[in-house]
Amino acid sequence: MLYTAEGIILGAKNWGEADKVMTVFTRERGMLRAAAFGCRRPRSALAGAMQMFVHADFQLAEGPRLETVKTAVVRAHHAKLSADLTALAYATFVAEVVREFLPEGVPDEQFFDRLAQILTAFETRNPRITALAAVLQILSAAGLGQTYERCLHCGTEITGNAFFHAREGGALCAGCRTADAEDFPAELRELLTGLGAFDWAHPAPLSVRGGALMAAESIVLAHVRELTGHPLRSLDFLTQLI
Repeated sequence: MLYTAEGIILGAKNWGEADKVMTVFTRERGMLRAAAFGCRRPRSALAGAMQMFVHADFQLAEGPRLETVKTAVVRAHHAKLSADLTALAYATFVAEVVREFLPEGVPDEQFFDRLAQILTAFETRNPRITALAAVLQILSAAGLGQTYERCLHCGTEITGNAFFHAREGGALCAGCRTADAEDFPAELRELLTGLGAFDWAHPAPLSVRGGALMAAESIVLAHVRELTGHPLRSLDFLTQLI
């Protein structure tokens, strides 16, 4: 059966002599995998559309294991992600986190719109900060976010400096502090909560101190590693840039 879907390409793997297997996050059907036959041939009508981060309208045919891409009409092609190695590295990390934590076949229109805005943000905003905000929101959408605003043990709202327990997954107030908890400065907590709630449609100016950004990245990347239980290919390259 043929059907149409609006989608964003988040993965592409060469297959055979001229084909690709695409991972596409669609508005209507969530994450899916689809074969794009012949798309690596220069004269293929699919060649231009079967690239990472392309946002397109697809016509797809259902299959027992893979869908098949029949046509694709490009809505957006993010040029900076092809020309800027740093932006590409951070966007690739974001795409891998989406593939890792969002299930196949589960539509989420609100997150689809947010993902489109995130990729657009890479065109103009700091890619490092963009990626960190994106990963925080992806983890939250998947129900895997850490707790920064309330104490994990007693539920008290955190104000000022507090403590952080990575293994338990969040903040602790002074009264619930454990011996192995680390300092959690207010600046760091406010940065993490602010990025987690960042409004891509109406972005506010951001002023981020380098030390706080590094500390926030350390917390989030350690959490991603703990959740996956295996290395992410994009993260190995990304850590060389940080």
